[in-house]
Amino acid sequence: MLSDSSLRTRVVHDIAIRYATPMWRVGAAFRGGCVAGLWVLLAWFPASTLPRAAAQMLMASAGVGMAWIQTMPDVLDRLASGRVAPLRKTAGHLLGARSKATADLSGLLEGFGMIVALLLYAGPVPVRPLPLPVYVAGLILITMHVWSAQAQVMTDASWYNPDQPPARGLVAYRPWIPASVAAIELALLLCPTLFGAEWLPAGAIIPLLLAGSLLLLLPFTMVIEVLLRAGLQAADMSMNEVRRNDSITVHSLVKNGAHALVRQVQADKGAGEETRSLADSMLLLAEEARQTMLGGAPPAETVALLWDCVLQTVPGDRRAGMVLDAQSRDLQMRKTDYGLARRILPDLVTNAWKAGARRVEVAVRHEESGPDGSGPAARPARPWVTVLVDDDGPGMPPVVPNGARTSLRILDEHLHRFDGGVVAEQRADGGTRVLARWKSVPW
Repeated sequence: MLSDSSLRTRVVHDIAIRYATPMWRVGAAFRGGCVAGLWVLLAWFPASTLPRAAAQMLMASAGVGMAWIQTMPDVLDRLASGRVAPLRKTAGHLLGARSKATADLSGLLEGFGMIVALLLYAGPVPVRPLPLPVYVAGLILITMHVWSAQAQVMTDASWYNPDQPPARGLVAYRPWIPASVAAIELALLLCPTLFGAEWLPAGAIIPLLLAGSLLLLLPFTMVIEVLLRAGLQAADMSMNEVRRNDSITVHSLVKNGAHALVRQVQADKGAGEETRSLADSMLLLAEEARQTMLGGAPPAETVALLWDCVLQTVPGDRRAGMVLDAQSRDLQMRKTDYGLARRILPDLVTNAWKAGARRVEVAVRHEESGPDGSGPAARPARPWVTVLVDDDGPGMPPVVPNGARTSLRILDEHLHRFDGGVVAEQRADGGTRVLARWKSVPW
């Protein structure tokens, strides 16, 4: 589960940041308390060992201080823009490590600093003699610090960052972090015993158990990820409900109004074809907006989406006869081409069913053409976009007077700007075939 990339989403990352931010502050304060307690324990160290003990405490103290500053973005920003070069570089490094699953300076100082501090109490060269309570308290404080630090490492929000995902090797090593840390601490605690130098006192069983309990960080992290997955599912359910309600609102307030407007315009004999086309486009845009809300993202500019929207402009009893060629559904279109098809396709389909067609077959294609120009400087060819509409209606209408602004003539004039046009012809077996084509636009 810990290497499951399905949790690396923006929603999960946002949730993780929200729970991790207060945990960082509490964790930094807790570890600062542990380090302060270790400094207090130095009062019981032999006087001759105090310089060494203080030196071994400095690294962990610096790391905890940096971790605390990292919880205060304003302070970090001021240091990053300050005049003192070392502080500016250090603050810039800490800012650059934010939201990344990587080792930063504060983490390294705390990690290695705690190992160095642990060598005061255990390992090959511990400080002796120490009162038993001081010895046990020191080991407990160090182990509690390690617990807090590793809990933060294991559940850090950067593991779920979709924009800057962690390295694969780090993800693979993540489940082994608790065991590795526990093994290092237990090895240092048991080091004198293994070499026969001295036996551990009875009170050392407490820090030994605490060190071994670091293995519990693995199920702890798994529980966190179960909660993250539940949060993701809850967010998806809530968002889907919002999208559904929004789509209902668009359907009720916009699409129904657009239908009424279209009926009014179609019944108005004085309305021109351009006005009728604009009214149909308004209905198409309303349906497109509704489907976008249901999908939760900007529409993929495919013919399938456009066709589903076009069908909503056709009366329900006519939709069964409207057929889109199967090869056309997955055709991806550039923005300008999609916009042209959005204007052309509804007009051609509407003309067909209004003329009495019961079956309308549509195909949309990209067709390659020869190179533009000649010689070595010839430009790559722009493909043709073709929209073919066949219907079984009564055929071509009578010839209209010259200059009449029919919908086909308006579309033809518009496509001339893209080196294209519209051609309509009578089919041999009855009905009409209309071909609209234009040179694909590269944007």
